[in-house]
Amino acid sequence: MNKLILAALTATMLIACNKDVPVKSDFPGADNYAKVYMPQATRNPVENRVSITDQPDTITYSAFLGGISPASVDVSVSFSVLPAAVDAYNLAHGTDYTMMPEGSYALEQSAAVIGAGQHSTGALNLIIKSKGFIEPFKTYMLAVTMQDAGGKTNVNEALKTTYFLVTGSYAPGEVPREKAASFGAAGGSFLIGFNDKLIRRDPANGNLLLYKPDAAGVYNTTPATIGAGWDAFNLAFYYGGNRLIARNKDGGQDIVQFGIDPNGNLGQGVTVGFGWSIFSKIIPYKGLLLGIDAAGNMTKYPLKEDGSFDYGNISGIGAGWNTFVNIFPYGDALIAIEANGNMWQYPLTENGVFGSRVQVGSGWDMYVNVIPSGTDLLGQDAQGELWRYKFNPNGLWPLK
Repeated sequence: MNKLILAALTATMLIACNKDVPVKSDFPGADNYAKVYMPQATRNPVENRVSITDQPDTITYSAFLGGISPASVDVSVSFSVLPAAVDAYNLAHGTDYTMMPEGSYALEQSAAVIGAGQHSTGALNLIIKSKGFIEPFKTYMLAVTMQDAGGKTNVNEALKTTYFLVTGSYAPGEVPREKAASFGAAGGSFLIGFNDKLIRRDPANGNLLLYKPDAAGVYNTTPATIGAGWDAFNLAFYYGGNRLIARNKDGGQDIVQFGIDPNGNLGQGVTVGFGWSIFSKIIPYKGLLLGIDAAGNMTKYPLKEDGSFDYGNISGIGAGWNTFVNIFPYGDALIAIEANGNMWQYPLTENGVFGSRVQVGSGWDMYVNVIPSGTDLLGQDAQGELWRYKFNPNGLWPLK
């Protein structure tokens, strides 16, 4: 480019940058944007998790004046809690949220001002009292609405009410657990949740043992031997329905499928996959096997009822999964535990599409193994003690 032309262009750009850009504020319909609203209402419903303790929690709310121009005069706004709005929300959305109990909440300021020259009231506090008021892992709703905006300022009717969801969890170190079994320090090389039962490999002889729980969920009865020679496998899991799958520890580490009835009776094993030594972890999920390689890449393998794979739909669905020491299916999600004990829930569709993850626990590094058992979780510690948690992923489970 000619130097003279380049200099001219540069000068033009500098002049343009030093000029104030005019903003047209008298365009048709401008008044429709200059309305007061609750910014939090743009994210309805707004989820909040609190620890059930004597200390109150704080949730913030505010009012905001939309449009280009700030308030020309002080704009007064007021807020209140509308119990009837919870019923209306449930009716409109097919939900069944419970209104926060009386006495469990308070608006620190029910009135505020958007000052002249400003757009916002700033953050206001909604005080939540949990202990003695709310039940663990039950989700409550609180509807906070803006009643007026004073003077001639309009209120955005669609965004004047924020629906806050509040779910309480146990305080750190106060999460209840129940001892489910004592296996000793050896503990067995794998445990499998089989509906409400438990399958364990005996480390002494490789026999596969089936434990049935008593009414309290404790596996204190003498187990039944349902298989022998299971020291030939380095991994096994319940696939759901009537299938148990295991991986050979030798050779290419082929995977073998066994039929299993509700009483734990095993059928003949059939090899259904070859060369699965490339995976450090294999997770069953609905109609899929999820293989994770040493680099942390996750590949989905659709598995048919007869044990054959839908090869046309095998594909990679994620990376970075080598940061987790334990991964297992739970409902419509995967639960993954990091080495530091943080536990995450990853929503997952049947086609292998992940949603946004949510932290559901901490301190789970106190266990060498965690498995699902129905909707409960079983954690096995280094001493071979097995502990049961009445798990609910709607809240946070801070074990320590």
